[in-house]
Amino acid sequence: MKKPFFKKLFQHRNNSEISDLKVAADGGDASAQFQLGLAYSTGQGVTDDAIEAARWFKASAQAGNADAQNALALCYDHGSGVSQDPVKAVEWYTRAAEQGHASAQNNLGLSYNRGDGTERDFAESVRWFRAAAEQGYPDGQYSLGLAYYRGEGVDQDFTKAMKWLHKAAEQGEVNAQFRLGRVIYKFAENRAAFKEAARWFKAAADQGHAEASFNLAMCYTDGKGVPENLVEAANWLEQSAEQGHAKSLYELGRRHFTGLGTIKNESEAVRYFRVAAEQRSVEAMFQLAQCYVEAKGTAEDLPRAYRWFGLAALFGIAEAAASKEAVGARISAEEREKADRKIAEFEYQHG
Repeated sequence: MKKPFFKKLFQHRNNSEISDLKVAADGGDASAQFQLGLAYSTGQGVTDDAIEAARWFKASAQAGNADAQNALALCYDHGSGVSQDPVKAVEWYTRAAEQGHASAQNNLGLSYNRGDGTERDFAESVRWFRAAAEQGYPDGQYSLGLAYYRGEGVDQDFTKAMKWLHKAAEQGEVNAQFRLGRVIYKFAENRAAFKEAARWFKAAADQGHAEASFNLAMCYTDGKGVPENLVEAANWLEQSAEQGHAKSLYELGRRHFTGLGTIKNESEAVRYFRVAAEQRSVEAMFQLAQCYVEAKGTAEDLPRAYRWFGLAALFGIAEAAASKEAVGARISAEEREKADRKIAEFEYQHG
């Protein structure tokens, strides 16, 4: 992931310091220009202004400041304060990367990996990931670990993949922590391995990683790597559900529906199913439709049941097609037509 690093680098400044920065920046001081760009990008000491931030980053970047070059590249990558332009982003990432800027090296590697602003080139992406990783940059270590895991630009090598994922995870890189947990869990054959996987899931979950929270909840559900604890599982599901994680929303709905590790509450279950279904959880679509048919946790609503059965069938649940047909026979042609339009609209938006 190409991470805007402005908030990490910026130190809070008072009005006097901002005034001094402006004087120095106007005088051509590249470091001050970069710092002023950071101030405008974060709204620290000045009004948040992406355009002004990009202007000062560009001034500093043109003077050769590697931090500013990487920052300007990010602006072009995300369209922050400038028109989005991945080609220009690659140009500025390259200038900073060639000066040894680790974040820019990783970002440039990601551009080559995805074909953003340049031809897709896995070998070139790995070259830049390695340059960043060997400087100890955790995002670069994570990227290089994934490259070895997937065999992109290098021969697939799980040993090397685990080595670099470990290095990144130990530095607190949240995506590496989650990925490491998932890989260890996938190949776990004993209690020690499951415990190690759960440890990394928790490390990532503690940093707010939604998928890690979900996986940790499953560990508590199955008693793998941690003691079985359905209440604790529900707590972790709630944390990821609050971030809109569809699988967690569906799973919480299912548990509220049955009282598994939480208080049985069918209306609360339907609420979770509905939110998950809107995020294209196929299981939630099917379950929500059944709730509308059976009037469980909500009033009977056959047109809505028809719609959600239809969407569940569209997105892969074979048995939902027959359920849709059965419900369709119980509603009017006008209701079916209206529901079919909504199905088509949803497919257009999420297909």
